Amino acid sequence: MKARAMVQVAARRLEMQEFEVPVVGASEGLLRVTACGLCGSDVEQYRGHFAEKGLAVYPVIPGHEPVGVIEELGAEAAARWGVSVGDRVALQPVISCGRCVDCLAGAHHLCKGMFQMASPAYGYLPTTIGHGLWGGYGEYIHLHERTLMHRLPDLVPDEMATMYQALAAGIRWAVAVPGASFSDTVLVMGCGQRGLASVVALSSAGVSEIIVTGLARDAFKLELARAFGATHTIVADEEDTVARVMEITGGRGVDIAVDVVPADTAVIGHAVEVVRSGGTIVVAGVKGGNSVATLDTDRMVYKEITLKAVFTQGADMYRAGIDLLARKLERLAPMHTHEMKLEDAERAIRMLGGEIPGEEAICISLHP
Repeated sequence: MKARAMVQVAARRLEMQEFEVPVVGASEGLLRVTACGLCGSDVEQYRGHFAEKGLAVYPVIPGHEPVGVIEELGAEAAARWGVSVGDRVALQPVISCGRCVDCLAGAHHLCKGMFQMASPAYGYLPTTIGHGLWGGYGEYIHLHERTLMHRLPDLVPDEMATMYQALAAGIRWAVAVPGASFSDTVLVMGCGQRGLASVVALSSAGVSEIIVTGLARDAFKLELARAFGATHTIVADEEDTVARVMEITGGRGVDIAVDVVPADTAVIGHAVEVVRSGGTIVVAGVKGGNSVATLDTDRMVYKEITLKAVFTQGADMYRAGIDLLARKLERLAPMHTHEMKLEDAERAIRMLGGEIPGEEAICISLHP
């Protein structure tokens, strides 16, 4: 059997290729991909920034947010994963080794042991390894025995299910990692899919004041942020973010600042200015080719700021994201803006990256 997949062969170059679908071993499985979500990091991968840093190798099938149906399943895999042929599941992207220090500590998402690569994950492993079917931009994924997955509720359609990672990120980055609570004021810097997911998570956690920044071209996203629970929005290219935040907080500053802005490192400096003494900054926005920031470290010392960097999510956060999606399905529907065909992957990535004027893209799903 053959499977089609969109393969990135160079920076800004994807092409459709065919692969032989391999025989499934006793400890493996085969996923028929029904949809794959696009993440902001897909844009950086497409532009070649990850290859420049050694995080991706060509040729590669992108796509680390796949959902689909179990098509084939080995007996050992069925027992290990607790799933059956026909089950709808969402995959965790990292293929962990289960033996390294991080895995033994429960931080499977930080594993670097499997394949001895910087990014041992679906969507980042080159097609030259094994069977090659490692990415969500294809019709099938051959499931490695170390795969982690989660069943999807029947009520959540495929296109909405692809938002499971964005919501998991919002829960972990904006609530769990900084320990956000009811009385906190939280600044979310960026109103893309992770920024909006952070607002949803914070609002669901009962956080009293949520400030969100965006650009003038993000009017639609900022409006959605307010609908999701943001109490204040700031148009960063028309207003002074630092001055506006201090005005909103009466000069106290925010308890937590969450950076989910792509490319721009200046926002981290803004966070240092607006976080109160003893506050927390969470850095999650991938900066791609512009990842070197200049920070006033003395200011950070005097204010005793806690700076935390975060990368992807763990199993508990994925489960929480899927649960939140199921509970708030109708309310979250406006976040999913485009459903596109697999062969339109390049256009979808460029749309998400703001390269196609007139398109208001937040969450996009590709469908084989």
